[in-house]
Amino acid sequence: MLMVYGPQPFPLFAQQSAQVQVTVARANIRSGPGTNHRVITTAARDETFAIVGINAAKSWYQIALAESERGWIAGSVVTVTGSLDGVAVTDGASLAAAPTPAPTVVPTTAPAAEAAGGVIVTISRSRVNLRGGPGTNYAVVGGASQGEQFPVTGRNGAGDWYMIERADGSNAWVSASIVRVTGDAQSVATADAAAPATSNAPAQTTSDAPAPTATPAPAAAPATNTNTVSSSLPRGIAAGRLLYSVANDDAKRWELWEYDFGAQSSTKVADWRTEVDISNDGRQIVYFAWPGDAGEKAGIWIMDADFTNNRLLIPGGAYPSFNPGGDRLVVDGPNTTMYLINSDGGGLRPLASGEYPAWSPVDNRIVHRDCVGGSCGLWVIDANSNDPTARQRITTGGSDGQPSWSPDGKRIAYISKEDGNFEIYVVNSDGTNPVRVTSDPASDGLPVWSPDGRWLAFRSDRGGSWAIYIVRPDGSDLHKVVDADVLDYWFF
Repeated sequence: MLMVYGPQPFPLFAQQSAQVQVTVARANIRSGPGTNHRVITTAARDETFAIVGINAAKSWYQIALAESERGWIAGSVVTVTGSLDGVAVTDGASLAAAPTPAPTVVPTTAPAAEAAGGVIVTISRSRVNLRGGPGTNYAVVGGASQGEQFPVTGRNGAGDWYMIERADGSNAWVSASIVRVTGDAQSVATADAAAPATSNAPAQTTSDAPAPTATPAPAAAPATNTNTVSSSLPRGIAAGRLLYSVANDDAKRWELWEYDFGAQSSTKVADWRTEVDISNDGRQIVYFAWPGDAGEKAGIWIMDADFTNNRLLIPGGAYPSFNPGGDRLVVDGPNTTMYLINSDGGGLRPLASGEYPAWSPVDNRIVHRDCVGGSCGLWVIDANSNDPTARQRITTGGSDGQPSWSPDGKRIAYISKEDGNFEIYVVNSDGTNPVRVTSDPASDGLPVWSPDGRWLAFRSDRGGSWAIYIVRPDGSDLHKVVDADVLDYWFF
């Protein structure tokens, strides 16, 4: 079934046999045949218009918009149906029923012919940040999806960031590393950007001494923590490996990958697997299998460390976490309730309300997120407790979540947007000494510790697209590890 929507040809031209149909997501309609003419409106994919004129080069079509109003559209963004015989050749400007505004609309998917100077960028990642200036120290002002195209209106001196024009006429900046360029980028003039506004940076805060069972709002990281990204990985973790999930945007599925720090390369492990945890002895891996792979057996599974011997632990559930011995787990269950289960599938029982559970690697403490009486934060409960209310509050931030234990059980990493956007924090396991680890206008999440406790790995879109980074727990020595896209309907 074909449905035509949007502006229809004015009846005066209904008998004209030739029409154009837009073939891109959004195209400019201009006052004359060329990009030097102002934009008067835009058209969406599949919209059709009657052709009332054509330029001498036959590269632009004059189209009917409404009574006494016409516009020009590039031949590269449309298909033509019908005969062009009898269509007038003209290079005249379009007539408009009313004065048209200055250019304020530029298509997000304009082809090269529609870009000023013929230079456009095409987004090559599933979802990227657009920023207020040429660098990740500038605030995120919007986003763009894979395949979207923008005219390039400037570049920074280094040529690693492009200034683009968005559909509303405003400018934004995008990293050159996450786009494909059509045209001669060197022909684009360099553009200056204002220094990042100090109000865009997360404000530094201080905190009072914590109450006996609660933690104050996380304090800001030290002023020396600038989170500057290093261009190379540290040699101190050359023997390590990292499991992480990646979104295959074309297939619309999650994939599990393994990164080898020594080889600095990644290997795909399996499809439709996320939320992994590794037992303390390194022999078992627990994960969530999505319905796309497991069908009715979607849920929590366990496999050996060599990715063999997969077996279903429990249908449903999420965020599994091993106990120190590897023979029991805690999982996120229905109705925001945590459950305990043996690694052989037996002994299932509810523990307490909560989500994002993480079992301490050294004892029976389980940290989790919960909201009690309308107040949310991180809590710690004993896995052997029969009283679901007998627990200690660790943080008080309403957005706090995704906790992860340090290998010695003394500290907990987590995310919070108490300072305006999601950042990584670390707090002592008794709720004292909260410290902000990351400081960037982008989103940081899913922190996990290295086995020696010297590093935190996390996911972030600070570079304009999602990737895995590592950083010291004090916020120093930040390194990008590997790109790792996410699906649009997932936050991390």
